[in-house]
Amino acid sequence: MYFIVGSGPSGIACAYALAKAGRRVTILDTGLTLEPERESARAVLARRDKRNWSTSEVRFLQGALPKRTGLKLAYGSDFPYRTVLPSTEVVPAGLSFRRSHARGGLSNVRAGVILPYRQDDLVGWPITEGELGSAYAAVLNFLPVAARLDPLAECFPLYTDRYAPLPQSQQTIRLMRSLERNRAKLSASHVFFGGSRLAVDATGTGKQGSCIVCRQCLYGCPRQLIYLSQQSLGDLVASGKVSYVSGVVVRSIEEAEGSIRIHAQNVDGSPCSFEGERVFLAAGILNTTTIVLRSQKLYDRRVDILDSQYFLFPMLQTAASPNVAQEDLHTLCQAVIEIKDEHVSPHTVHLQIYSYNDYLPQVLRQRLGILAHVVPTKMILGRLLLVQGYLHSSHSGKITATLKRRGPTDALILEPVVNSATKDRVKLVIRKLRRLTALTSAFPILSLVEITEPGRGYHSGGSFPMVHAPGPGQTDRVGRPYGMVRTHIVDSTVFPTIPAPTITLTVMANAYRIGLEVAINDTQGTP
Repeated sequence: MYFIVGSGPSGIACAYALAKAGRRVTILDTGLTLEPERESARAVLARRDKRNWSTSEVRFLQGALPKRTGLKLAYGSDFPYRTVLPSTEVVPAGLSFRRSHARGGLSNVRAGVILPYRQDDLVGWPITEGELGSAYAAVLNFLPVAARLDPLAECFPLYTDRYAPLPQSQQTIRLMRSLERNRAKLSASHVFFGGSRLAVDATGTGKQGSCIVCRQCLYGCPRQLIYLSQQSLGDLVASGKVSYVSGVVVRSIEEAEGSIRIHAQNVDGSPCSFEGERVFLAAGILNTTTIVLRSQKLYDRRVDILDSQYFLFPMLQTAASPNVAQEDLHTLCQAVIEIKDEHVSPHTVHLQIYSYNDYLPQVLRQRLGILAHVVPTKMILGRLLLVQGYLHSSHSGKITATLKRRGPTDALILEPVVNSATKDRVKLVIRKLRRLTALTSAFPILSLVEITEPGRGYHSGGSFPMVHAPGPGQTDRVGRPYGMVRTHIVDSTVFPTIPAPTITLTVMANAYRIGLEVAINDTQGTP
């Protein structure tokens, strides 16, 4: 039996690979789920015409708007971030970085762009873009994609022909027209762009109908068209190829000759254990790091969690789009801009463009203060774009994690570490965009830039990085921590760096690659 710990995107991708290779797989998971009353309310809206949704029903599923803590809710619930009593205490030192014990992990609250990494992004990795390519294609066989075929594919291959577009907002159409008109000049300035690629089933294949542009994306799609990894979990279990055990918190791994034993606890605190051939850790960076540190008795050993730090800033378009607050639209990322300018950074800078959503009026009122009563906010909202930028981990802050004993238990202590280069790199990005205003018809506002703390964007990993010849604190190309043979890490914990382009697709592809490579090696008798 092969065991996988965790049901998030990396665990699901690994399960697909192992099942394809004919292996018996069991996923162990804590498995917290959405409260039944909220799930019932979601299902009601999914079946009903949006014109008949009541205000009270919508507000119930919205809960509070995203706060400065960065903890985005799912259908008004914080269940993706809740902990269970047997789990290790995490002391976050003021960070908004959180782990998940939910079924599907943080896929419950994420709907980011799914771009692959390029060879330039993999400098220092023991694998290549070519090795990841087939894994990208395999993952995109079950991952839905909302996208358009545009010149962005020249930089970031699609790896699939199974995609459908979501409608673009008025503001995005205006922006894209400006960018398209000036594509050659922007390319000469090392700026590339395209429509967003999202893990969204735009046409509703096999679900409750296609996207109805209801503007609820920030809170959770009523029709569940935004990918949730528990959807794939259901498919795998229904196929009979994968078993699923919930209510389990894994504590440590013990290896013996030819086997592994997983030491765990049930959610009621009682001990339990599982024995098998191999275990694949896909519990997320904080949970996986804790399990490995405890398994190797690396108490008081500091490890570095790398981060692709993100920053936010508004851009004002030179012309306003009318009635954006009433427009039928999706509120996920609408377009992406990639900057590959050595004068800005030796690494790609990734920018995600968002048009109107109902969070922006609140932000605008907060920024304007008492001026909100006299400034024509409707006109500003028709011009306002929100940009979310990401830097390479070499220009970003990081988080140190240390497992410390606390009497009969232990705790994972987190501390943020500031990178002095971050602010300067962000300023270079803004200044470059300012110089390009005539080509983009949009002006970035430097004074309103917000640089978030490390971990806020959940593009993090690297505490046990893959290298060609691993030593203590490192892993090999199939995610085995130094000194372990049958334990494999398959989430972002093994990433040697965290490039700026979005992380989830590569996390899944690498997990798929590791699972398939290990299964093939076992078949061939290769260590």
